[in-house]
Amino acid sequence: MEKRTLGRTGLEVTVIGFGALAISGSFLGPADDAVSNLALHEAVDAGMNFIDTSNAYGQGHSEEVIGKFLKEFAARDRILIGTKGGNLMQNGKRNFAPEYIRECFEGSLKRLGVDAIDLYLLHNPTVDNMRAEESFDLLDGFVSQGKLKHWGVSVNTLPECEWAVSCGRPSVMQMEYNIVAQGAAGVFAQAKKAGVGVISRAPLMRGFLSGRFAEDHVFAEGDWRRQILAPEKVRAFQGKLGSLQEVAAELGRSAAEVAIRFCVSNPNVSTVIPGVRTPEQAKSNAAACEPLPQNVLEKLLRLS
Repeated sequence: MEKRTLGRTGLEVTVIGFGALAISGSFLGPADDAVSNLALHEAVDAGMNFIDTSNAYGQGHSEEVIGKFLKEFAARDRILIGTKGGNLMQNGKRNFAPEYIRECFEGSLKRLGVDAIDLYLLHNPTVDNMRAEESFDLLDGFVSQGKLKHWGVSVNTLPECEWAVSCGRPSVMQMEYNIVAQGAAGVFAQAKKAGVGVISRAPLMRGFLSGRFAEDHVFAEGDWRRQILAPEKVRAFQGKLGSLQEVAAELGRSAAEVAIRFCVSNPNVSTVIPGVRTPEQAKSNAAACEPLPQNVLEKLLRLS
């Protein structure tokens, strides 16, 4: 699988990574730890070398599952781990005070069972949070202590994305990017020029772009997608999904594969992190590692 340089970190990451929210057993419904472990092994066997998680995924359970996997995996140095802190993922609560980020970071080290974390992201800070820069200074301190190799931010909005690039401190930025949400593409180009690595999250728009969910599908209580993919929101994007499905049919490929390859086709994206719950998903995600033909890409770019 192709590897790309993650900005000025110098880390070489595979174009497809492992999004580890689903294996937490929260937000997206229950997960079987044994199946999650098999999915992690399948992902690495299929060529992936980057795993993205957070201390908030299952209150640390995703990190615990990954930590157990790392103990089993002999070639630990082949795997790059990125985790996050500061977002409680409960009613929008966030805390980027240095003392809280320190607590989050130390907990992640313990759950992952590592001496140093490859990449640590502040989890959805606002522009005001980033302007304070106290947590930036703390993360620089962890780097000096050898507990952390690189750090950055995972953001939600274009102004946050732009500020993260322009302020000159984060080495990596994570942002939602997919066929429906193409707005960050211009900032990604700026990020590459500035040496900021780009992680593209939600390439399938929480599963919507796979075409698996009917227009009136209602997710179970406790499933994060119950709000994110509420029927009225899904109806608004049906036209774009239909266009994606037409393109996929012309190529003889699944909508999910084409949606992921759309993100891979952006040369300013270092790695794309579709979510994984099963070994089968890990294998199919890994297979979507090639850029799309230019004429196909141009059709999908027009859906923005």
